[in-house]
Amino acid sequence: MPTEVTRESRSREKKSSRAEREAAAIAPAASEGGKHKTFGKVRSTEHAVFLVPGLLGFESFGTFSYFADRVVAALRAGLEQACQAPVPVIAVPIPPTASLRDRQRVLVKTLADRLHTVEHGQAPLRVHLVGHSTGGVDANLLTHEFPLAGPTWEDIDPRAPELRDRIRSVISIASPHQGACIASDPLASLLRNRDWRGVPAWLSVIGKFVASVAADFETQTFMTSLLREGGKTGRFLKNLLARWDLLDDLQPSRDPSALRLAPQVVRRSFVTVSGRPIPGVATTPLEDAFYRELAKRASGWAAGTAELGPLVMASVARLQRALDADDANDLLIKADGIELPARFDAGLNDGVVNAARQLIDPSDSNELAGIVVSDHFDVIGYYDRHLFKMDAQGHEQAAQVLSGLLHSGSGFRDNEFFELYRRVADVLVSTF
Repeated sequence: MPTEVTRESRSREKKSSRAEREAAAIAPAASEGGKHKTFGKVRSTEHAVFLVPGLLGFESFGTFSYFADRVVAALRAGLEQACQAPVPVIAVPIPPTASLRDRQRVLVKTLADRLHTVEHGQAPLRVHLVGHSTGGVDANLLTHEFPLAGPTWEDIDPRAPELRDRIRSVISIASPHQGACIASDPLASLLRNRDWRGVPAWLSVIGKFVASVAADFETQTFMTSLLREGGKTGRFLKNLLARWDLLDDLQPSRDPSALRLAPQVVRRSFVTVSGRPIPGVATTPLEDAFYRELAKRASGWAAGTAELGPLVMASVARLQRALDADDANDLLIKADGIELPARFDAGLNDGVVNAARQLIDPSDSNELAGIVVSDHFDVIGYYDRHLFKMDAQGHEQAAQVLSGLLHSGSGFRDNEFFELYRRVADVLVSTF
């Protein structure tokens, strides 16, 4: 039975084949040793993809990036294999804890600057946005009829109207379009309102976090990068110590149905939700204490916000229908031996964002591009995997598997990661 993804795949195949025939018809031949070599599959760049980060949206610290290097590599490889043309994939920075309004102002300028650099004075490129977490919200808001930061888009930046006209698609991954329950938790209230009643919650979570990441490779890399980049680290910490205005914009009462988004822009959402290893089947370890604490707070049940919002229950029903359908595997990205609850509910989450809140419009049958069984950071390349290190004697040894920012027991590994970005590439190329 066809699904949204398979329809897009067929569309992509048709467009790709047509583009290859057209390119082959006009491609020059080069003489080499009496033989002719055809370069028919190489076309000029026509598209650019920008990766938009979420909360704490730094671009990089030393060798540590918000989007792991494998994200750019996997996505660009998938795009270029599909369309046989170079497609730049560029990550952009964004203010880490600022309001959506301030993030939008910076994002417009950054995108316009980097697009100008990438074009090198050549033909204008069509723009595609892939946003993780709040970055997906930011990306979609760029296609809204009105800006958040001024009466007109020109008030933000004179280049904004042209930039917006070039946006062809927006893909969201783990994005809180309907807000996030954790934004109203006591953990967040300390950051939002300096409500010191949140201190006990923070002490509990921090203790479990330290125990979780004490031997975590990614966390060690991040801390090393923080120490190395003094000036950048200082600015980053200053932002963290300021009031987190972004949390006001991500309350679980958020209603995206009131937005007037450009109808010509293709929008797709990949929804993330954590799973559990099946006893006796999977070798994946269970979630650790830090993840259990975070997921419990992110569910919203304790705070009474799990089902708050006009679209939440319709989104729960949409996700349940997708999982119950005969063709559920066409949407599901899940490791073997991992299971989801039999019934979806509003509290299910990826450790940060409720799964049901990751849809913009549950009545849109085309929006849901995939359900990914993972935690919030697995999908940007920070998941448990084998690492190899050289000891003092020059012998290679396998390091421990823990190397993700969260440890949810979802079993998300290389196979699931590359399948996700293959599907992201399929969606993007279908719009080329």
